Parts: sequence; structure tokens; C-alpha cells
Amino acid sequence: MKRPYHAIEDASPWRARRVGGLALAALLNSILAYALFTGLATRIVERIPEVIHARVVPQQQPQQRMLPPPSPELQRPSVPQVPAPVIRIRMPPAQSNAIHAMAVPHPARPVPPPAPAPQPASAVAGTHTIPPYPPISRRLGEEGTVLLRLTVATNGRVTGAQVLRSSGSARLDEAARDWVVSHWRYHPATRNGAPVESSVEAAVKFDLRDGP
Repeated sequence: MKRPYHAIEDASPWRARRVGGLALAALLNSILAYALFTGLATRIVERIPEVIHARVVPQQQPQQRMLPPPSPELQRPSVPQVPAPVIRIRMPPAQSNAIHAMAVPHPARPVPPPAPAPQPASAVAGTHTIPPYPPISRRLGEEGTVLLRLTVATNGRVTGAQVLRSSGSARLDEAARDWVVSHWRYHPATRNGAPVESSVEAAVKFDLRDGP
């Protein structure tokens, strides 16, 4: 069987290119082997300069030491010497007709006698009755003693009553104060025989056991 004619013509260029590539590769390998053998590559590497990194370091200026200023020369001021003054005192001439004063004792003033103490007010017994027990306080069981300060007028009537100590119940305190002002009477206090206003203390006791 015969091969086609066109197939033989197409394979020739491809074989030519392949042969050329192989020849170029063989040439490059020969050059590389020669370079290694003769040490050409080593000389090329040795001639390539190394990269040097440089950095500029600023130069420090030496610090100048400041010398302290020279101390000023002080001069002591001169103080003028002042002589001490001379003081002379002239005494008046002695007089023969000098007057001598003599202390004359004053007569003792009479001390007035102390004023007589006033006579205190006294109670009119028939008027000092016990106030009635407030019904609400009795039902609530309230009891206690009220201490009052009474103002007694010159006519013996009680014109004011102040609670000094409470019984514990405002209702009992109010009942005692109203009853005493309305019903209690006193013989007024006297000074030198004349009636004067005075104050006395009185206690009013509320006891559930007293009365009905």
C-alpha cells in the first residue's frame, strides 16, 4: 500500500523545527557546562556588589554647662555714729507755802432697814373644792394630778392659772384650770399691811376612787 503524497510533505517542516529546538538546547547546555567548569559563574557572583544599607545618625551636640554667675561683692554700709543726747531737767524752786491736802472722813451713811417680806396669800378654805370629774375622762379611765401656778389679785380672786405639770390628760388639765379660776378664792398677800398681787402653786388631783 502506498502512503499519500500530501502526508509526507506536511511532516517535513515539523521535523525540521524539532531538530532545531534540540540543537539550541544542546548549545545552551554546553555553554552552561563550560561556565561551571571554568568558574565563570563564580566570578560573576563575586563581582556583583552587596547591597549596603546606610542610616544617617544625627550627631549629638555636647551640652554646654552653664556656669553660675559670680556672686556680687557686698559692701557693709557705713552707719554714722550719732552721739547720745544729753537731757537736763530743771526742777522748779521749792516753795515754803505749799498746801498739803488732808483726807477728811465722811460720816457713814445710815443703811436703810431691809423691806419686810410680804405675807403670802392664804386660801379661803370653803372655796377650795374639788372640780367635778369629766364624764368622758371617767369612762376612759383617765386620772392624775395637775400642778398649777395661780395668780392671785389684790382682791383675792384667781386671775390666771398656768399648768406646770400635766396630769397626762389635756381634758383633766382644762377642767382643773377652769374650776380653780372660777371658784377658788384667797386672802391676798400683804406688804406693810397693804394687799399686793402674788402667785401661788396649787395641785388638783383626779382620782377615779373619789366621788360616785
